[in-house]
Amino acid sequence: MSSAELQEGIACLSRGAYFKEASLDMMLSILTESAARMTGVERVSIWALNTEQRELLCLDVFELSAQRHGKGESIPYTQYPGYLDALRAGSSIAADDAYVHEVTSAFAGDYLPRHGVTAVLDTPIHSRGELQGVLCLEQVGQPQPWTSEHALFAQAVANLVTLALVEYEAEEAKRQAQLASDRLRAVFDSSRDTFPFTGVGMSFGTSQ
Repeated sequence: MSSAELQEGIACLSRGAYFKEASLDMMLSILTESAARMTGVERVSIWALNTEQRELLCLDVFELSAQRHGKGESIPYTQYPGYLDALRAGSSIAADDAYVHEVTSAFAGDYLPRHGVTAVLDTPIHSRGELQGVLCLEQVGQPQPWTSEHALFAQAVANLVTLALVEYEAEEAKRQAQLASDRLRAVFDSSRDTFPFTGVGMSFGTSQ
């Protein structure tokens, strides 16, 4: 895919009205599937760090040939500390040969052969200045070198994931605030029912 086509693809995704309407899960599935179709890359996935910052959990993966989504796989920090440290350093990991790259070769004994992955382009996802996860583009079969267009496209998609996270957090904050308001009103209504104010004309001033 040409640079112009990738740029148009990102512009199309950015204009999508679903940022305000879709759930977070739907947003992530739209982004992984769209990225795979636009680039022709076999596997595109989005991973998030857990609250302890010790494990990456796959939120969505789209496999182009099989035309299917999946999720739930995890990558523990204890098994791949160098990889997670590289993500925390802030730069993308572009491995034209994932089996020999200094960062991704750690996956040669398990993850890479299990999924048939030969080349990876992993882009950190940040929110509020902190690492939140990673966007992974993974080639299967004969690898092709990653281009600067691929890197720019992946970074743009990672930015859209950040936007989706921000939208989700804002909506979740609004929802929690509404729940708190509803609970407070319920308590007030219950108290009013239990202790009805029947003293019409009651005065709280100094008695005459």
